[in-house]
Amino acid sequence: MITIFLIMFGGGVGAVIRGFLTNYFTHNFNSKLPIATPIVNIIGSLLIGCIMGMSIHTEWVNPFFVIGVLGGLTTFSTLSSELVHILRNEYAFIRFFVYSIIQYLGSLIACLLGYNLV
Repeated sequence: MITIFLIMFGGGVGAVIRGFLTNYFTHNFNSKLPIATPIVNIIGSLLIGCIMGMSIHTEWVNPFFVIGVLGGLTTFSTLSSELVHILRNEYAFIRFFVYSIIQYLGSLIACLLGYNLV
């Protein structure tokens, strides 16, 4: 039962952080691509990689921090909706492709980097 509460609390914390960062980047940067999502996904992947690399065997770290906080921070559903929105615009395939590469490759490289940093 404690594990469920750790995930719930951590997910709330991560979602609030994501909301704050999304609002910040949306209001302070003018970009044709939604830059907040790759930023949170890449940072989250880096931190998940670090935790994987440290092989922390504390019972609360994975449910609270990895599943909760970082699961609430990173977002595949937002990425998917942004990609659909990009595709709805005429002649947006190159933007779709670039955004996809930034998201997937950037997150994978960040996770690998985090894993190898520790």
